[in-house]
Amino acid sequence: MHAFDYVAPQRLEEVVDILHEYGEKAKVLAGGTDMVLFMERGRWRPQLVVDIPRVEPFVGIRLQDHLLCIGSRTTMRELETSPLVREHVPLLAQAAGEVGSVQIRHLATIGGNIGTASPAGDTLPALLALDASVRLQRRRGERLVPLTEFFVGPGQTVLQPDEVITEVLVPLPKRQSKGAFYKLAVRRYMDIAIVDVAVLLTVNSDGAIIDARIALGAVAPTPIRAYEAEERLKGYPLDELLAKEAAELARQAARPITDQRGSAEYRRLMVERLTRRLLLQAYQAALSDS
Repeated sequence: MHAFDYVAPQRLEEVVDILHEYGEKAKVLAGGTDMVLFMERGRWRPQLVVDIPRVEPFVGIRLQDHLLCIGSRTTMRELETSPLVREHVPLLAQAAGEVGSVQIRHLATIGGNIGTASPAGDTLPALLALDASVRLQRRRGERLVPLTEFFVGPGQTVLQPDEVITEVLVPLPKRQSKGAFYKLAVRRYMDIAIVDVAVLLTVNSDGAIIDARIALGAVAPTPIRAYEAEERLKGYPLDELLAKEAAELARQAARPITDQRGSAEYRRLMVERLTRRLLLQAYQAALSDS
C-alpha cells in the first residue's frame, strides 16, 4: 500500500473544510471494508485519508417529519438490529443483514455501501425501493439527492470531491405497504450477489395495488428501478398472471453481464423468477395486514 497522511476530525465543519482544501486528493474513511481493499490493490491512492467522526449527523437513527434519518456512519449491524429500522423499514433491516458476515456488518456502513456504488451493493435495491435520498454536505451548504439520481455508473456517483454523505433519508412507508428482499448468491454468507431484488407494494382496502416499487441489483451498471414493471401493477389486485407479466418487464429492464458468478441470461431468468416470487410474497403480507 502507498504512503498517505491520516486525519481524524472531530466535527462536521472540520470534515468539509478538509475536503474543500484537498478535493480529489482526499478519501473519506468510515468502516473501511471496501476502501482498505481498494487502497491495497492500488485502485485508490489518496494523499489524505479522512476518518469520519462518530458524531451527529454521521451517527444515529431517528424519526423526523415522516422520515427515518440514518447517519452515514451507521453500521450494517446497527441497521439490521435497530428497533426503529425493524419496525418502520424492515426491508432495509433484511437487506443489511445480507451484507458480508456479522464481523463485516459491525464495520461496514450505510454511507460506505452507497458511496462505493457497487452495482451489487446489497442495501442499494432496498433503499431504491424505499425511495431514499442522501444528504450531501460541503463547505458552501448541503443538497438532497434522490438515490435514483445518485448512481451514474459502476463505482461512480454524483458526489463531488468536496462533499461528504452525512445522512440517508428514508420516507416512512404507508401502513398498507409491505416489502420483500432476496439476495441470490453462490454462498449464503460472504459472497457477492448474482442478483438482488427488492419490492415494495402498497395495497388499498379493495386489494388493488396503489403503488409499486421494484429495484434490482447486480444486473446493470448501477442498481436500478424497473419502472415499467411498477406501472403495470398499479390499479389492479395481484394474481399469478399479473405477477408474471410484471416480472417479465423487470427481466427486460435488466442489463446484466456475464462473469464468474453467472451468465447474463441466467441473471435475467433469476430476475424474472425472484421478482414474481417477491411480488406475491409482499402482496400477501399487505393483504394480511390490511
